[in-house]
Amino acid sequence: RRGNIKNGVDLLNGLLIAPGETFSLLAALSPFTTENGYLPELVIKGDKITPEIGGGLCQIGTTTFRAVMGAGLPITARQNHAYRVVYYEPAGTDATIYDPWPDYRFLNDAPTYILIQAKFSGDILSFEFWGTKDGRLAEKTQPTIYNIVKPEPAKIIETLDLKLGEKKCTERAHNGADAYFNYKVTYADGQIKQKRFSSHYVPWRAVCLLGVEKLSATSTPPLITNN
Repeated sequence: RRGNIKNGVDLLNGLLIAPGETFSLLAALSPFTTENGYLPELVIKGDKITPEIGGGLCQIGTTTFRAVMGAGLPITARQNHAYRVVYYEPAGTDATIYDPWPDYRFLNDAPTYILIQAKFSGDILSFEFWGTKDGRLAEKTQPTIYNIVKPEPAKIIETLDLKLGEKKCTERAHNGADAYFNYKVTYADGQIKQKRFSSHYVPWRAVCLLGVEKLSATSTPPLITNN
């Protein structure tokens, strides 16, 4: 995961966004191949643990989302995760990406180019947007979180890939919820643009693999997520 994030940072650092250009994060990071520097990240597909190239890039989506709001730029495409992820809290301020969709996109509505500077050191990922100041002021409210829903009991999936009786939990339980916050940009000429970002998170039960000698007929595959 760290390797993929570092590779994404290297691809984004130094990019220039032209005036009037809509920036696509997927387009900037793709293709998601080993030739483009990405590494396999383990995911669950059915009852197998298999590698998938480029896992973990939603961290870049979320960090970019927050940086763009700090810069006061219009956001044209953003999708929250299916469930709440603890390292993307507070709820409602995350952005997921996955090829070919969902994408994260924003518009450079400034009269000059914007330079992206991306940095990844230790546990800190940061993005800076450099350009000519035009007097705009960006503001956002704290998220309102409501409709909290408890998840169902843990789902146990039989697998032949673990030792008999060995248990490996790959998904943590998360409460479902709804969240929203308001984003407001005031321009130097007095123009105001406002947008509400609403998110719905499903309750997500824990998913655990259990090593068995033989799969039972009731064994079913889980959903696949990319975080």
